[in-house]
Amino acid sequence: MRILTSFRTPLVQFRRNLWAQAAVYSETGDASSVLRVVRRELPELTNDEIVVKMLAAPVNPSDLNQIEGTYPVKGRFSIVEGERVAVGGNEGVGVVTAVGNGVCDFAVGDWVVPRRAGEFGTWCTHTVVGQEQVTKVPLEWRHNVDALTVGSMKVNPSTAYRLLRDYVDLVPGDWVIQNGANSGVGRAVIQMARAIGVRTINVVRDRSPEEYGLLERELRLLGADLVVRDTELSSDTFKTQVRALGAVKLGLNCVGGRMALSMTKHLSAGATLASYGGMSRQPV
Repeated sequence: MRILTSFRTPLVQFRRNLWAQAAVYSETGDASSVLRVVRRELPELTNDEIVVKMLAAPVNPSDLNQIEGTYPVKGRFSIVEGERVAVGGNEGVGVVTAVGNGVCDFAVGDWVVPRRAGEFGTWCTHTVVGQEQVTKVPLEWRHNVDALTVGSMKVNPSTAYRLLRDYVDLVPGDWVIQNGANSGVGRAVIQMARAIGVRTINVVRDRSPEEYGLLERELRLLGADLVVRDTELSSDTFKTQVRALGAVKLGLNCVGGRMALSMTKHLSAGATLASYGGMSRQPV
């Protein structure tokens, strides 16, 4: 599940006594145990730095894995007031509130996102970063897309795009099967696949009939062709249904374990399975 946090502090010009709040950790571990909110004074602005007021920052499973110390991209620790800490979060959007004298490519009022995951922690109200650490959001986006959407575009939609483009040459009419279909990546896969004429089989965890009905309708509105419970993957009815579809050329796995194994049995000969997560913490 993705929980978007929107920071609604007023726009302020940089001053030496500007204070910010941030969710930080000094050691890796369970986020509920090691994460805490601190209030700290921002460092003095240098020539090539900018002050960013965060507008929105999502909570991704990978963020929690990073705090646990199990994610490949590690948190950036620094010494703040004599303590070694890292700010949580890898994604988000902020507005520039001040720029150093040597900054030419950014101005007060610009929206920016981290250039790469792990550049700096985004779970904060304000931060000071180097101009090379952020990318400017095109001005026209701000007229059509809100901050919550822009703040969550860097990780999941980009992952979905690469999954659909990098491994198999998909053409209109091809089929893709994915688990975790109601995740951020899964929802993006559904929409992007529909846009290029690729059809999707979408596996979700079993739940009550009422909850499943609501989720199925929601995913179909996004463009899902088929939605199926993970408990139905081994049924004869579903096997027959998939065989009648034609070639399933690509499988996308973010769960692992038994669900991934059951899903791969529906891939056609010569198909590709791309694993980009392992939320079950079980091997494929």
